[in-house]
Amino acid sequence: MTQGILHFYVGTYTDEPSMSDGVAQLELNTETGELIPFNELATLRNPSYLTQTSRGLYTFNEVAVEENPQLVQLGCVDSSAMAINGSYPCHLDIDPTQTFCAVANYGSGNTSIYTLDVLGAPSECIAELYVEGDGPNRERQTSPHAHQATFLRHSPFLAVVDLGTDQVHFYQIDDQQQAFTLHQSLKLPAGSGPRHLVFNQAETRAYLLCELTETLLTLERANERWAMVSEQRLLPGEENGAAASAIRLSSDEQFLYASCRRQNKITVFDVSQSEPKWLEAVDSLGDFPRDFVLSRNGKWLLVANQHSHNVVSYRRDRHTGRLTATGFSCQIGSPVCLVEHQEPFK
Repeated sequence: MTQGILHFYVGTYTDEPSMSDGVAQLELNTETGELIPFNELATLRNPSYLTQTSRGLYTFNEVAVEENPQLVQLGCVDSSAMAINGSYPCHLDIDPTQTFCAVANYGSGNTSIYTLDVLGAPSECIAELYVEGDGPNRERQTSPHAHQATFLRHSPFLAVVDLGTDQVHFYQIDDQQQAFTLHQSLKLPAGSGPRHLVFNQAETRAYLLCELTETLLTLERANERWAMVSEQRLLPGEENGAAASAIRLSSDEQFLYASCRRQNKITVFDVSQSEPKWLEAVDSLGDFPRDFVLSRNGKWLLVANQHSHNVVSYRRDRHTGRLTATGFSCQIGSPVCLVEHQEPFK
């Protein structure tokens, strides 16, 4: 990686009115904060979420099952793809041993589990995880809507966040049998619409962003069972826009960040104590901040504004957690996911 430059991949929507053709790329100048887009990495329809391992970059086509969505690995040596039996996949994750890939399908509500070969390519779909249910919001919760599937790093569990049923499902993983068994379904406030969560490094605490109520839930683990311990508004004193989207925890676990799309805000919490404390909210400098990312060095935050087709950079104070806009923005069609490049994948 060039000194003074950080490299990011950008997941996008490619359907109109977007001008994107697939997975975009940009560079951040670490002296100024300037953002410089360059050639697209791959031409794909609606690669709306990305994750990277040492064996490649993973994404999918966010389309209906009738339009044949695929799980795609852009590998170090070659690329590969496999069909997804679900509608509108929206999130994916790879387990720490790079044995399994989980894909959350928002439209159909199921989570598809794939095995990966030695090069990281998907080899077989071994399970479809689905728990029936609904919620009180008749516009958004008439059926399950898996919105996130994430593997825990230090214990054999997969967490699936279901916006449609106000639950988080924890599946225990048997590596030898390649089996995923439902261990716990954590019920959350009715109509909250949970979307994404992040764990602390010890995996004893999790912070859960609820899209529909725009609230932050704190979860804690005891004896392999999870419980909710607090609930707070993401934007105190502001009207609920029912469109909270992304959540990130700083690497030192002192600060938490979340995006609210209707208000075009990034909200900041101090989480160094037992209960999160709201600090500030900053303007996203665009329309509909679907995603954002903290750089691994902790000095930068980049925001992807979907409807205004721009990515914006902020300097981050690692001691106070506060954000300062650099004044730099770059145009990318419908940016909806940001991932910082990591070696050795190229």
